[in-house]
Amino acid sequence: MKQNVLLATLGVVAAVGLGLGLTNPSEQEFIGFAFVTLRQELCPRLPDILKQANDGQAIPEFLTTYLHQSCTDILTAIRGTTEDFLRRNTRVQNYFFFSLYTTELFGSKYRTIGIARQFITIPDK
Repeated sequence: MKQNVLLATLGVVAAVGLGLGLTNPSEQEFIGFAFVTLRQELCPRLPDILKQANDGQAIPEFLTTYLHQSCTDILTAIRGTTEDFLRRNTRVQNYFFFSLYTTELFGSKYRTIGIARQFITIPDK
């Protein structure tokens, strides 16, 4: 009886592990996720980034909306180049149940776990 329970438990664990292993997202799926995330995170912050680069001088308000939309359009237009940039700056560690993606951009590290066709970004400390 104990042996049957142990075998059944091992079978369930193996089936779940195999299922997760088979649904582990690909590197290309991650690059697509990273591109969308970069666009969503970078473009709204572009005026603040430019303000910091311009010694704290604010960007005129009428340019803020234009910069956001232009950023989105430009990144979309150069998507292939942007994805290549992300690919070159991302290290992938594949484990059976999940993959760990570490992307280094502009002096910052971003870590993301890919598991069961989902991506979970790990907050920076």
